[in-house]
Amino acid sequence: MRFLALFALILSFALPASFAAEPLKVAVSIPPQKYFVEAIGGPHVQVEVLVPANAEPETYEPTPRQLTALSQADLYMKIGVPLERAWLERFTGANSKMVVVDTAHGIDRMPMMKGTHEDVGKSGLDPHIWLSPVLVRIQAINIRDALIKADPGNATDYRQGYARLAQTIDHVDGDILQSLSAHPLRQTKFIVFHPAFGYFAAAYGLTQVPIEVEGKEPGPKQLAELIDFAKKNEIKVVFIEPQFARKAAKTIADSIGGQVVTIDPLQEDWPAGMTAIASALQKTLQ
Repeated sequence: MRFLALFALILSFALPASFAAEPLKVAVSIPPQKYFVEAIGGPHVQVEVLVPANAEPETYEPTPRQLTALSQADLYMKIGVPLERAWLERFTGANSKMVVVDTAHGIDRMPMMKGTHEDVGKSGLDPHIWLSPVLVRIQAINIRDALIKADPGNATDYRQGYARLAQTIDHVDGDILQSLSAHPLRQTKFIVFHPAFGYFAAAYGLTQVPIEVEGKEPGPKQLAELIDFAKKNEIKVVFIEPQFARKAAKTIADSIGGQVVTIDPLQEDWPAGMTAIASALQKTLQ
């Protein structure tokens, strides 16, 4: 019996940390964050996503199952979406041991746009920082450092995961630049229902013109202004996200003899999602 106990003790010390320890339980708000955390953390992390890809982060409410998972989470990687402002205090109240990490630390966020090109206003800060490769690099550093602090025994793996993700970010950025610069752009402005693409537009010299006004569908006056703007600028495509209603977008598209095209900012496969957005814009703007 003593021999077996001694053997078990020796074996426990001999096992690598990845086998001896449970993975870190990490909660994130949206699917792209899951991609970043898993890319850096690999087998050392178990990620829970709160907002499904087909839901609106502005209005989503966590399910009982998700609240149970959060009560056991080691880390919460926040990014600044409205869900966090409404729920994060309750999450930490139910799990005082959970460490909240601000993945947007060091990023100067831009104001959300509202209205047409002739009536641009400001409505809070734009949380969609995962749609700019430059800003994703900063988020990745914050995620890497938080994982190392929580689990220093696997620091080397986290640094290697970050290095691989940084290469992926560079490739995505380069491919988008090449796609959008292959031919001169006929137009740099694009109409989109929800103003989620401000950082993407800023990264590549474009301008989004949102339909939504302070989280609501536009009234008759705003619709008329947008239709006039689209006609003057020969815009034939109205972009919409799958998480939002398409009624106003279809009204504008019908009025200008155009079409509604879906682009998804919440795709979990971040490289594929960014490439798809760039491809849709490239076909329209060129």
